[in-house]
Amino acid sequence: MARKKLHSDYQGKSKKDFKRAKQIKEQVKSVLIACEDKVSSPNYFKMIIQKLKEDKTITQDSLVIAQHEHVNPRGVLQDLLNHKKDDKTYKDFEHRWIVIDRDIARVDGGGHPKDDFLTALSEAKRKKVEVAYSNDCFEIWYLLHFGYRDTAISRDDIIKEVIKKLKDRNCVTFSKLNKENIKTKEMTELIFNELLELQNKAIKYAKKLLENYADSHNPESDNPSTRVFELVEILNKNNEDVNE
Repeated sequence: MARKKLHSDYQGKSKKDFKRAKQIKEQVKSVLIACEDKVSSPNYFKMIIQKLKEDKTITQDSLVIAQHEHVNPRGVLQDLLNHKKDDKTYKDFEHRWIVIDRDIARVDGGGHPKDDFLTALSEAKRKKVEVAYSNDCFEIWYLLHFGYRDTAISRDDIIKEVIKKLKDRNCVTFSKLNKENIKTKEMTELIFNELLELQNKAIKYAKKLLENYADSHNPESDNPSTRVFELVEILNKNNEDVNE
């Protein structure tokens, strides 16, 4: 009798798990991302997915990061368009995003020419690819976790501000954080975990920024601004859809 009950329980659990897996597969939207940065931004989005995987509310293939070959906006778009794996191309994904920085060209070198950024935006629109741009850099998304800001700020100052605020918030965890290692995998994971509880505030502030620019918004010149929050919302929405 006990063996029969054990077998029955196992079968019931298996059917339940199978039904759950099928539900997730049907509801979760597939997302393809190509990132300008090779480490920090892709790892940030992987952390979101990892958390949802741990909660068993998302599938392993829900988020795919395209192979990184370029560090300029147009090149990042090309990385996404070139994606092909398991007989799937970028066209097979419901959501297609590139993650790029305006990163205005600097006198001492580095940054992107204006034309490169603008061409990436126009070509992405033509290919029906969304753009999670940040002006001036991805770290403005981190900074918005700490409060609203609508005054222009340079890339270097954004990073300085983020480092200071993280150290003020958790001096032990971020005792070794500096501008040289802020984009490493280790620090990105620590930053993600530290800021997770503030994510809704960052989304609210990022939305407010774009709303204030209204119809006159120009991604190339409007500093600060970012659409990273939209991609974060899409990934989080997968979790909400499965749990409804």
